[in-house]
Amino acid sequence: MKSYLDLVSLSAKVHKRQNRMSVFCIVLAVFLVTAIFGMADMFIRSQIMQARMEDGNWHVMVRNINEEQAALISARPDVTASSWYGVLNFRGDQGYTVSGKDAIIFGSDKDWITKMQTQDIRDGAFPQDDQEAMVTENVKTVIGMQIGDVISVDGPDGNIYEFTISGFLNNGAKTMEEDSYGVCLTTKAFRSLYPGVTNGDPAEYNSVFCVQFSTHSNIRNTIDDMKSQLGLSDEQVSENTKLLGLLGQSGNSFMLQIYSSAAVLFLLVLLAGIMMIASSLNSNVAQRTEFFGMMRCIGATPKQVMRFVRKEALGWCKFAIPLGISTGAVVIWILCALLRFLSPEYFAGMPAFGISLPSIVAGISVGILTVLLAARSPAKRAAKVSPLAAVSGNANSLQPVRKAANTTLFKIDTALGFHHAKASMKNFVLMVGSFSLSIILFLAFSVTIDFMHHSLTPLKPWTPDLSIVSPDSTCSIRSILLGEFQENPAVKRVYGRKFAYNVPVTVNGQEKKVDLISYEENQFGWAKNSLLEGSLDTVQQESNTGLIVFKPQNTIKTGDTATLHINGQTADIKIVGSLSASPFNSAPDVGTMICSENTFLQLTGETDYTIIDLQLSKNATEADVDEIHRMVGTEVTFSDKRSSNRSVIGSYYSFGLFIYGFMALIALITIFNIVNSLAMSVSSRMKQYGAFRAIGLSNRQLIKMIVAEASAYAITGSIFGSVVGLMLNKFLYAKLITFHWSEEWNIPFIQITIIIAVVLLSVILAVRGPVKRIRDMSIVDTISAQ
Repeated sequence: MKSYLDLVSLSAKVHKRQNRMSVFCIVLAVFLVTAIFGMADMFIRSQIMQARMEDGNWHVMVRNINEEQAALISARPDVTASSWYGVLNFRGDQGYTVSGKDAIIFGSDKDWITKMQTQDIRDGAFPQDDQEAMVTENVKTVIGMQIGDVISVDGPDGNIYEFTISGFLNNGAKTMEEDSYGVCLTTKAFRSLYPGVTNGDPAEYNSVFCVQFSTHSNIRNTIDDMKSQLGLSDEQVSENTKLLGLLGQSGNSFMLQIYSSAAVLFLLVLLAGIMMIASSLNSNVAQRTEFFGMMRCIGATPKQVMRFVRKEALGWCKFAIPLGISTGAVVIWILCALLRFLSPEYFAGMPAFGISLPSIVAGISVGILTVLLAARSPAKRAAKVSPLAAVSGNANSLQPVRKAANTTLFKIDTALGFHHAKASMKNFVLMVGSFSLSIILFLAFSVTIDFMHHSLTPLKPWTPDLSIVSPDSTCSIRSILLGEFQENPAVKRVYGRKFAYNVPVTVNGQEKKVDLISYEENQFGWAKNSLLEGSLDTVQQESNTGLIVFKPQNTIKTGDTATLHINGQTADIKIVGSLSASPFNSAPDVGTMICSENTFLQLTGETDYTIIDLQLSKNATEADVDEIHRMVGTEVTFSDKRSSNRSVIGSYYSFGLFIYGFMALIALITIFNIVNSLAMSVSSRMKQYGAFRAIGLSNRQLIKMIVAEASAYAITGSIFGSVVGLMLNKFLYAKLITFHWSEEWNIPFIQITIIIAVVLLSVILAVRGPVKRIRDMSIVDTISAQ
């Protein structure tokens, strides 16, 4: 042996059991950091992919500039793509049509399609000249046109504009929902048909200039420099807030609030890692004070003992850090696989075995830095061990007893447990900090659940995949279609509604208007969750009964009788219940009344529907949808909502998977950390327990002592953690939710209950191991435990 440090490997073999807990703590801390940072990294990647698919891969749009300014922007070295972009007939109110359906006309340069909307091209290429156009794919599936065919766009002035199809674009959510077509032209062709232009200035075409910057540049500084160079105002430059926010380069005030909240959570995770490892090392060193005293006896200086403790701790990192990182990586792979399975359209590009470099760097850094920081205090403590105390066998009695255990309120065994808990203030702080930090972490991260529920709206049970809608909002959709759809294996569920708009009604002597809507069995079933009072069964089974949808200004109540004036006749409807909400929006001064199909038939004589909704089976194909479209014809509005539904599902799944994954991970870490910390604390006192048994304490009394000690940590940690956690929860709530949605903070009782229950469960699990160990060991073995 050339150095005292050579004893590290020998000590590791002798204290293998004790070191196992410390190694486990380091693995746990590295896993926590790697998994959370990796999940955050993969979540950001998934959201960037989704943002680019939905909104496009552009960073800013500039308004009201001329061609010269646009050329200067394009010439900047940090600009990778740029394009003019303009739209006609976006809301379907300007009269441009293709084969009788609304057509959305937009003009752009090549970069818009090839670099900023890379997922849009289905087939073919961007127009090579001003006589060509790209069209959405529904032009091929519905009209039957192919590349090279000529498509005619009918203008509002009676002019017909003809273009040769150069390619097809993926159907957009808007065109599919509105049963319209999209036509993409070159910028010059677009401007040639734009109405009302006098001098040809770009602003007259209502066009914006879209810019994509290099992701390797500081986009925030680049935008500011571009504004300064060209004298652009803030109103002229609009950011792609979602994409820039995900890239960490947004100047939006709300995104800045999110960044600050993420920084707080980041610091909490680091603090949790440090606290976890520090508590473990402190207990580990406390168990081996005699060993360090013996080192002093054979000539080791305090400095050498400190170096020994640090090297021993770093030696554990060789095994613990790779294991923690690899375990975290496996968790990330599982989550990414779930995303690809749940929403393949948006996350098919997510790598199967993606490597998150930020999470690996964070895991290694936290592992090494926290071990070095956490080892400082135990190393100093080990260096102070007296050689005389070591050889006399009293190395564990380093602190004189200044105050006896208080037996006024508790029996001696329970009082000793509380006394042991607070005997060493440093150990007490570490243990309480370990408990409270778990609660603080949980309460802080729980705000992200509220953020998810505010920022994302999940699909409702009644959300259709396809809707066949009457173009003039009358009962003109043939009821026979309902039976045909029910027999179609591609259709999971079909349900229709009949509408009568702005029906005059007299209630309690007051004249009002309501929209009368029929429900069938499925829709009445979904309405159960919205029922405020009354009976749904009565509406379904009895004629001339109805439900009213609550509005603050509504004076119609359950029990009222409403007289409807419809088709030149009057009929009385008894209101037998009220709903808190419905899927339909009426005008501010128009109420919503729900009735059965039988009642609607008696009141109006209508047998056909205004809307028929379809929910498709999982194995439905595009060919099935095309067949349904051909079945209903082109005289109705065929609204395909699958794309927008998939967008909602993709966002909700990705957000929910990671948020609830974070919460589950924190709960598991809480359990493992508390179990390990208590086990280490009890192990460090094993000789004391042996001495207590030698003087006559029973196993039952020792168990009560351990439970009392654990309870002291748990109660104090829960109180402190709840107070600080609530303060932090309120702070983050204000940053993420109140700032954006103006909703006031309320005490999260459910989250507090959950995490306190987890802590109590952890304490129960934690005392079982040490109790079993004490029961199984003889008094001699307990006293000599090392």
